[in-house]
Amino acid sequence: MRSSSPRRLLSGMLLLSLTTLFGSVASAGVQFPQHVPEDAEPVSVDAPYVNVYTGPGRGYPIFHALERGEIVWLLKQRTDWVKVTTRRGHTGWVRVADLADIFSPEGEPLRIDRVDFRDHRSQTLQLGFTYGDFAGADSMGVNLGYRFTANLSGELRATQAVGQFSDSQTYQVAVLHQPFPRWRVSPYFMLGTGINITSPNATIVATEDRQDTAMLTGFGLKTFIARRFALRAEVANHYLLTSRENNQEIIEWKLGFDVFM
Repeated sequence: MRSSSPRRLLSGMLLLSLTTLFGSVASAGVQFPQHVPEDAEPVSVDAPYVNVYTGPGRGYPIFHALERGEIVWLLKQRTDWVKVTTRRGHTGWVRVADLADIFSPEGEPLRIDRVDFRDHRSQTLQLGFTYGDFAGADSMGVNLGYRFTANLSGELRATQAVGQFSDSQTYQVAVLHQPFPRWRVSPYFMLGTGINITSPNATIVATEDRQDTAMLTGFGLKTFIARRFALRAEVANHYLLTSRENNQEIIEWKLGFDVFM
């Protein structure tokens, strides 16, 4: 009876030591290495292997592969790519599709949302730049837009046209209707009004600048190339209400891009 007490004491100390050791190892699995930012998210990879690229694209070389059960930290996302770092300091880019099976340190499945062109619908402000042809003159324009609904938005538009015989500036406010905002290539229709200021380039006979009310109708296409960028092609009909006998109609073609904010 007395001889069993030291054995029990030894067994208890051994069990306590093993428990502490395994607890330290388990907690070490989620401890942040010194090179990992505190706001990074640790995940466990469940795929057989995951290629790590030096940059966010297939054109970059593969320099490392993640193994099943390896813990990595998610740093940031760029479109379909995620920047990750490992415990040993391997930092690179992984495709979102390759991280379909990942788990939190607690064993809960996680999912990384893909960022695509549909995310622009959450942005209400946009800034655009265009270049085109304004009745034979080179035109450069800028527009500031605000999205009221998924289908309806408003724009402030300014255009500078430089021609051989005259220059003009157009300042307009327009309403745009986008019937299919979920389409990657999405058409839109616009209706607006404003003023057009024409400055003749006369050198022999002095002529005065003209300022006319301008009515705007048009049709365009937007194609979304990223979360915050879209290309735009547009044709607009400017109907100038002049003080002369006949009003003037000007067709404008333009190409440009929009940045969503």
